[in-house]
Amino acid sequence: MDREEVEDTVEPVYLDLEDRELYLVKLPKELGNSWKNITESEILLGTLRMSKRDSQGKRKGVLSVNTATLTEEIPTEYRTELTKSDLGLKVFSQDGSGRMAIEGKVTESCSMMPKPGERYKKQLGVRYVKSMQKGTVVPLESTPKQVKGGITIKIPKHKESEDEEEDESKIKGPSEPYKKIKMDREALKNQIFHHFEQREFWPLKELNAHCRQPEAYLKEILKEICVYHKKGPNKSCYELQPHFKEQKP
Repeated sequence: MDREEVEDTVEPVYLDLEDRELYLVKLPKELGNSWKNITESEILLGTLRMSKRDSQGKRKGVLSVNTATLTEEIPTEYRTELTKSDLGLKVFSQDGSGRMAIEGKVTESCSMMPKPGERYKKQLGVRYVKSMQKGTVVPLESTPKQVKGGITIKIPKHKESEDEEEDESKIKGPSEPYKKIKMDREALKNQIFHHFEQREFWPLKELNAHCRQPEAYLKEILKEICVYHKKGPNKSCYELQPHFKEQKP
């Protein structure tokens, strides 16, 4: 009985560009959404102007985005910072015919932040409004009705907005605190940045009166982006880390 032999074919990987240096860039979400829909291969995405490397091995610059590549009104200028990468990553490509190639190696990691301006202010405002629409907490404010055993039943008022969900009627003690629902991490950071535009120092309790988040969760986010003052004239207050303060309009 004849058996058809199936041979494994090994396709070559082209290494012509293996040593080309590439940057690993994390794009802001809105900019990435605009660029991922581009189908033209020759379109100019933007212009990057870089300074010389400083004593810490970093290079700072400004990316000016081609407005023709944007699908919404978002910032067109971004501060960039390049740092050397030790990840040892390589970039592969494969075309429609199955041809595979190494396009280069990642030698630098690049961070991007929008530059202050009217578009950035508008973007922060839109994010802030969206963040307030997530995880809405409906307080139980209607007049309580007394039942046997001294238990208080509170029924939530009808909400005219479709974005607000009605809580089910529930039995609770009069001193029970309202449940706080966690916001998305990035949305909460944007809200915190918004409040630090208004003043430079915030005590935790006072800031959380605006953010309305579980205190431990808010502390976790503040540790990432703020400095906590344990003494001095601003004792027990949070302040934005210097590199975040540079981004403030």
